[in-house]
Amino acid sequence: MMEDEAVFSVLAQCFGPVDEDSWRQLTAGHAWTEFLDGARRLLQDEAFAPQKAPIARARRRCPLQEFLASGEVNALYTPPTFAEKQAFAARHFTGGLPESALPVESLYRPWSNGIAHAPFSQQAGLYGGDSAQYARELVERLGMEVPPAFAACPDHLALELDLTAVLLRSGMRDEARSFAAERFGWLTAYRLRLLELGDDARFYIGLVDVIVGIHTGLIHDQQASA
Repeated sequence: MMEDEAVFSVLAQCFGPVDEDSWRQLTAGHAWTEFLDGARRLLQDEAFAPQKAPIARARRRCPLQEFLASGEVNALYTPPTFAEKQAFAARHFTGGLPESALPVESLYRPWSNGIAHAPFSQQAGLYGGDSAQYARELVERLGMEVPPAFAACPDHLALELDLTAVLLRSGMRDEARSFAAERFGWLTAYRLRLLELGDDARFYIGLVDVIVGIHTGLIHDQQASA
């Protein structure tokens, strides 16, 4: 079964740039089924908990329909082709267009930069907010660099998902839980933007619903243990 870090790596590639061969391998029958099984497990079980032995994973698997709307589930079972993914990105993951819907956290949170009287304090819809600076600093602390494609928006969803995968791969499960709990709350607002795009965005709405479901579980676990 696909491990937690691999699930987040796949999610990152869904929202970020990827070459054609990689996308075909990612969405091939068995590989994509493993991803959906991994996503279902994260929704059903305690996210980022220590990995269980195979026998302990043999519990009944809840269908995705218990967590997502049927339209989103159907879309997730039929991922877009590479050409369709590229076309969607050109229309919606590119800034400055009428139907732009960039998955960048700063665009959905008030901009403050931690300064009470900052010029853009409490305004939303702007790049370079607190989340961008936080993501850039985290990347540097992990000894990495922000990829050129995300230089202007280090708080892009693809990079946040990839950072979650990196933390998990590095054995930093508690840090990964905290990061995901802190970062992914903005996706409820981003989901509303995707809904405005109609059926064209159904696949991405389904992916966002998976992340929101995982985030909700993390918040619930935090509150329960407080």
